[in-house]
Amino acid sequence: MADETPIKPGLLIDPEMAPWAEALANPALPSITNSPPQIIRAMLSQMSPIGGPDMASIAELDLGGVPARDYRPVALPRATILFFHGGGWVVGSVTDYDLFARTLAALTDCRVVSVDYRLAPEHPFPAAVDDAWMALSSVEPTGPLFVAGDSAGGNLSAVVAQMARDLAAPPLAGQILIYPSVAGATDNPEMDAFDPPFMKKADIRAFYDLYVPDLQQRTDPRFAPARGRLGDLVPALVTSAGADLLAAEAQSYAHAMAEAGVEVATHHQPGALHGYLTLALGTTAASQTLSRIKDFIDQQLARAV
Repeated sequence: MADETPIKPGLLIDPEMAPWAEALANPALPSITNSPPQIIRAMLSQMSPIGGPDMASIAELDLGGVPARDYRPVALPRATILFFHGGGWVVGSVTDYDLFARTLAALTDCRVVSVDYRLAPEHPFPAAVDDAWMALSSVEPTGPLFVAGDSAGGNLSAVVAQMARDLAAPPLAGQILIYPSVAGATDNPEMDAFDPPFMKKADIRAFYDLYVPDLQQRTDPRFAPARGRLGDLVPALVTSAGADLLAAEAQSYAHAMAEAGVEVATHHQPGALHGYLTLALGTTAASQTLSRIKDFIDQQLARAV
């Protein structure tokens, strides 16, 4: 493991993110605990930044019935990143993540295929997993293939990386897990370590309730990949954010993979909010994390030559 900074109790907010923290902590703001998903989806779409680097081409894909958007920053990308957006499996879309997908593609010179998987509660677990697996099974990669995602998308990336090890799928070059949800539980001490301005314990619990309403399914590794077999997985980069209740489980997952013999790199961003790579893409923290993602991809591609 590399670049590891231990998680400690307490709360520090990156000064660049203070305006976001203050806005998101506004009690008048709708949240998943007090508003229907449709309201939160609309709010996220309004908050999602737009613009970003021009692409050589952008195309809509059908991956075995699962919609996706194909971003190619150059005519001949050096690899493909199959990307799963965040949003608690309940909100978010490829359109909401358009700027991030463009930014990731331009930074890495990789093709980014952003997957529009089905959302809960209309399509509860395991619908998102089924779509993620169908996308991975159906994509025709340009160059080596990575899976990547943030938050719920990091969860799906970890899940399909385990499935790809065990089932017939295109070989993976690596997995990039950005502040992922991997433990599938909120009844642990880490969830009470501090009270973040965004993605509080009650919010995480609400997303879990909408996505996996059947409590008996919450030990399924397709929801809680930390419960799965971790040996023989492809190299992983696991990132975490200091002002995020999911940080501890992300680092624990990285440790567990490393102990199982997986090559793991970690990157911890002190003071960063959950979701900062999309909500605060222009910050120093986001730039540092994106640079670490590029380094990880560069390292894996260097081995493939």
